Amino acid sequence: MQVPNNQVPEHKLSNNLLIADPSLLDGCFNRSVIFMLEHVPDQGSTGLILNHPTGKSVGQLISSDAFSKLAHLPVSYGGPVESDQLHFAIFEWTNNSLNCHTRISSEQAAAAMQQPGKLVRAFAGHSGWTPGQLHEELEKHAWVTDYSRQATLSHLLDENFWAESLQKISPFHHVLSLTPENPFLN
Repeated sequence: MQVPNNQVPEHKLSNNLLIADPSLLDGCFNRSVIFMLEHVPDQGSTGLILNHPTGKSVGQLISSDAFSKLAHLPVSYGGPVESDQLHFAIFEWTNNSLNCHTRISSEQAAAAMQQPGKLVRAFAGHSGWTPGQLHEELEKHAWVTDYSRQATLSHLLDENFWAESLQKISPFHHVLSLTPENPFLN
């Protein structure tokens, strides 16, 4: 079977998705779907893992009045970089693109929660790549790339998001999505 060539070109990765290939078994990125905040090959890349909930809420991690309006907001594991820091992000679908605003205050996050069409999420850490690192990983087929869609917003905390994301790309990727978590146990 020939692998379809309908993935996002590397130079257009910003605001799109990286989906971990089933062979990527490094613990941190297993079955991850990452929203790419920025990808500049000669400067590096940053992103947020969308589908690894921590099981905690902001209020369980921070007991401050400044965060009281965000106390029930679930926290996802955004990646291994600065994983001891909490980051807020506002996602919105504008101009046929999924956009994410980061480096926002708790006040901005709380205000955005009241606005239709905006989805606020909290992340512990983020994902990062040094210049050229992600390019090498893409060359080794560690990641599948895909365009973000408006429906991405409704799946940000869904643990099935990895399989569902692969299944939408092509029949080949649908088969990849059926790979057991540890194929060596079969």
